Amino acid sequence: MRWAAACALAWSTMAGARAAPMRVAYPQPQIELDRGYFVKVLELVMRKSRAQYRLQSWDVKAIKGRAVEELAHGSNVDVIWAMTTREREQQLLPVRIPIDMGLAGWRIGVINAQDRPRFAAVHTLGQLRQFKIGQGFDWADTAVLKANGLDVVTAATAENLHAMLAAKRFAYFPRSIRQAGGEAALHAAQGEVVEPTLALHYPAAVYFFVNKNNPALAAALETGLRRARRDGSFDKLFRAYNTDLIRRAHLDRRTVLELPNPDLPDETPLRQKDLWYSPALR
Repeated sequence: MRWAAACALAWSTMAGARAAPMRVAYPQPQIELDRGYFVKVLELVMRKSRAQYRLQSWDVKAIKGRAVEELAHGSNVDVIWAMTTREREQQLLPVRIPIDMGLAGWRIGVINAQDRPRFAAVHTLGQLRQFKIGQGFDWADTAVLKANGLDVVTAATAENLHAMLAAKRFAYFPRSIRQAGGEAALHAAQGEVVEPTLALHYPAAVYFFVNKNNPALAAALETGLRRARRDGSFDKLFRAYNTDLIRRAHLDRRTVLELPNPDLPDETPLRQKDLWYSPALR
């Protein structure tokens, strides 16, 4: 309640004052797909907020851990989008409306083509634990996979992990359903394919995060998000960028392995069903 009151006060002050436009600087996305969707969501939300703002990118493709640190302690970044964790919500100020509708928690694997028969025989989490899994060392997903007893091999970037997959350092690279197809196609010459029979699912949310000392920006983002959701513009953008990717994932044909996410903050609005993607509602 104190946070909400602080945001309301900051928002009213910002709206009433004729100050210079607030800077809204974000790090350059490492993944081109993020530039298409998450940057567009940020542009939409700030426009809907009706705040005076100046949107700009910080010309560094920072890995997620560095982006979090830069937002918490630096001066180059004002907002990031990231999967929420307990630690991130302690370090930063979250806007608790999932801008990916929870798609980050739906994962399908990129594998070497010759391993398809091995994964076709996997039907349980226990069987998947027989394989090494690739993941970024500072990605929130890594903690979820490790908490579920999976043998995780880590590296700094997705590109490094694709090289390690080709070198058989691990066998299964879980990617979001927004990422898997494009990345497998990009690395097809190395023998990568999308594994067709399994899906992992755990509750997860990608939020906008700002510095704890910037409640005015948090209030603007929340206001813009709520307006965009009410008037249908968020849903239109979400569908434009994600519908085909979701369809190609064929979740209805896959064995879905449900994984608990012990790092999900208690404040996550899981009961607000309209905020989350569900295969049953597609």
